[in-house]
Amino acid sequence: MTDQNHHVAIVDKRPFFEKVLSFGMQQGLIDRQHCQKMIADGAKGTVQVADFFGSSHLYADLENARKRIVNLISLYLEHQFNGNLQKAAESLRDNTLLSHSRGGNEMLKALYAMPDSTVFGDVKTQPVKQFQDERTLAKPFSLNAYRKELQAREQVAAVLAAAQWLTDSAQLDRAELDFVSAESVIRSAVMLRAAGADAFPDRIRFARLIDDIRGKALAAGKLKIAASVLSDVPTAYRPIVDKVRRNIEKNDAPLLLNAATGLDQLLNDLETRYFVTEGGQDDMGDFDAFVSKEWHQVTKGKEDPYSRLTAFMCIAAAVPPKTSISTAEAKTIIRRIREHGFDSAAVTSFIKEAAPFEIKDNLLALWQDEFLPEAELALLDEDDLQSVQALRFLKENCNIKSTQKNAVSNSA
Repeated sequence: MTDQNHHVAIVDKRPFFEKVLSFGMQQGLIDRQHCQKMIADGAKGTVQVADFFGSSHLYADLENARKRIVNLISLYLEHQFNGNLQKAAESLRDNTLLSHSRGGNEMLKALYAMPDSTVFGDVKTQPVKQFQDERTLAKPFSLNAYRKELQAREQVAAVLAAAQWLTDSAQLDRAELDFVSAESVIRSAVMLRAAGADAFPDRIRFARLIDDIRGKALAAGKLKIAASVLSDVPTAYRPIVDKVRRNIEKNDAPLLLNAATGLDQLLNDLETRYFVTEGGQDDMGDFDAFVSKEWHQVTKGKEDPYSRLTAFMCIAAAVPPKTSISTAEAKTIIRRIREHGFDSAAVTSFIKEAAPFEIKDNLLALWQDEFLPEAELALLDEDDLQSVQALRFLKENCNIKSTQKNAVSNSA
């Protein structure tokens, strides 16, 4: 094998500061006098940095301080002059060593001050001194890593600014945004514009908005949000907002266009993606009534287990559901159950299709696991020929209205 087939790659892993200093001395840009001055500045800076992070009386802290200064100067020079050794060496010649160290430190503090989360009001994961400690010694930034992090934080700041502009244009109080995702705010703003609304909605208004948009999308067979709804968004923010618009068309449209999904289920699926304002207790009732119309037609807003179980028993017996029945109606239910059995599937279907999403599982457990096994024992007891035990069970677990005659006799 000839020598020409041998290739040796030389990798220079020295800090950029050392490369610049070596280059400057070789090229005659930095003479011995400059070197002596840098040594003096470096000794002074090392003591200051050691005191800031620990103690200037310990050798380990002094050695770490020297490494920190080298890392800060390297970051500053390589970023400022984009890796150009000539210009970096001239800067070392014309400016003090500590000014370069301070320049690197200012870069770190400026980076730290930028948001690293698109959640409004999010708290920093570490204090600035801990950030400086880590990024000057344990995990110093390479130029590529610094620029990548800088770009990421600039993007985060842009997303926050875009969301802020949209909320300001809709005159939303900034206090509403604490610990809210900027992406969810932008998503809601795009939907508002698509629906022709001009203010961020509370939960019930958002439900109506989604219901309206869904109806139009189902009629058209697609969800298309015109880019023109963003025409007034500043140029700096438009790419960010338009990206969300396209994301809605791609990822939310399939949910909206699934006609088999109930509105309550749809809203639950979309809940974490969108921002809605806080509503009062009355709004919660209105929301449940709107998204679960059939449920509220049956329950009339009654939420106690007796009313619910009365309605379930009516459905299981194939009679019109009510939350309160007479003794005569209770006897009819017992008779029908004994003739045809419990239509438990009808009750389960009613709960799954009509009940508010957040209580479906609890209601299914109430009916299937708690009530039905006992009801079957009580109502289907062949020894209870006069239905005395069956009627007593229903009176204990359901709403049975007393007749006027019984009410008079009870008061006597």
